[in-house]
Amino acid sequence: MHTLVRGAVRACAFAFLLGTVSANAQTFPSKPVKLVVATTAAGLTDTVTRAIAQELSKVWTQPALVENKPGGSTIVAASYVAKSPADGHTVLMANDSTLSSNQYLFSKLPYDPVKDFAPVIMVYEAISMMVARPGFSARNLQELVAMAKAKPDEFTYASFGAGSKTHLDTEALLFATGTRIRHIPYKGVAEVLTALVAGQIDVGLSAIPPALPYLKSGQIKPIALAGPKRFPMLADVPTFAEGGAPGVESRAWFGFVVPAGTPRPVIDKLAADVSKVITQPEFLDKRITGVGLGLLNTGPDEFAEFLKRDRADYAARVKHVGVKLD
Repeated sequence: MHTLVRGAVRACAFAFLLGTVSANAQTFPSKPVKLVVATTAAGLTDTVTRAIAQELSKVWTQPALVENKPGGSTIVAASYVAKSPADGHTVLMANDSTLSSNQYLFSKLPYDPVKDFAPVIMVYEAISMMVARPGFSARNLQELVAMAKAKPDEFTYASFGAGSKTHLDTEALLFATGTRIRHIPYKGVAEVLTALVAGQIDVGLSAIPPALPYLKSGQIKPIALAGPKRFPMLADVPTFAEGGAPGVESRAWFGFVVPAGTPRPVIDKLAADVSKVITQPEFLDKRITGVGLGLLNTGPDEFAEFLKRDRADYAARVKHVGVKLD
């Protein structure tokens, strides 16, 4: 009799819990939602996130507000969100650094990239391309590889700093092609593009959007696209694979995550609402595909599976380069 009573109590408690979680999702958001960005205002990630926030504010009864917390390779923003209440009202726009590479680049982090977050939706990716100073003689990846093999360490490539994605990905390309080019670290894409225009370095990786104005004006020239296929906006630019480096890519992803423990119905609602926003034709044209980014629109479960592969890939790349940031 006591066993039956205990079973009934547990069943009632479980039903109550399910009802509470469902109700939470139905009433979400019950207060303003903070979309935390790990960069300063007006950058590419900030611009896309603000556009999403603006559209979500139209869908919800509560506003979506962007909060910038730059610093420390996204560590400042990630730590803040990891310690926030797990109710869906504080969301982080995460990227490769936040959840994949930081754990291998730093000896200790103030957050756990695996345990402290729940994936919501991957929003977009920024595909990189190898670009060169205008007077550089190589016109494509094959010619760059041939020149680098003939004169090891004579040419230079720029990155956004030691341990940055552009550093790790360029080293992966050099390893795959058996070449050596000297690494010159800069602080970010603006400095890299300026140095290329000035002829201070030979080549470097850049995402498509910031490079486009320089390409159109002829201040830099394309070498190869670091994506799986040619990009419609740059249909004449061949890929790394076409240039003799199959399997080598450089694509930075960006997506929303929430503190671990956030109820799954809330996560699903967040993912669904964001998906509706980013797949609108006008939004796509103005904020994603129309400016040189790639739409991902990948939900919680696929996002989680992707992270497993991404982390394994970064573990191998960081070990190969042998870099630490502390």
